[in-house]
Amino acid sequence: MEISVSMLEGQKQSAKFGDLEVISDQSVNAGGGAEHPEPFDYFLVSMVLCAGFYARKFCEQRDISTEGMTLTQNNENVDDNGKKLFSIEVNLPDGFPVKYKKALIAAVNTCTVKKVIQAVPEFSVVVK
Repeated sequence: MEISVSMLEGQKQSAKFGDLEVISDQSVNAGGGAEHPEPFDYFLVSMVLCAGFYARKFCEQRDISTEGMTLTQNNENVDDNGKKLFSIEVNLPDGFPVKYKKALIAAVNTCTVKKVIQAVPEFSVVVK
């Protein structure tokens, strides 16, 4: 997938891919206006949104209501080298069948974002 980034006013940036656009900004302390999430915020949010997608699909396939289901993600610094611990808590809706708890965890663990991070992607930067 190609993502094209252009610079906007202040510290804002626009990332376009397909027919979609994501705008980021920086905090006031970093010279931005704090009008949009920072790039790292999008990264963090992508994990719990991905987990939520897989939790929803799991429930839909079994005709289990997701009304009242929420997910919470917490992030902790593990060391000074940038390593983090991500904890995702799935808060089950009333009436969720207990027999599916382990299977739901397995489904949430198939999140594509998590898999890419665990595969330790390689990065390349080229200046033209």
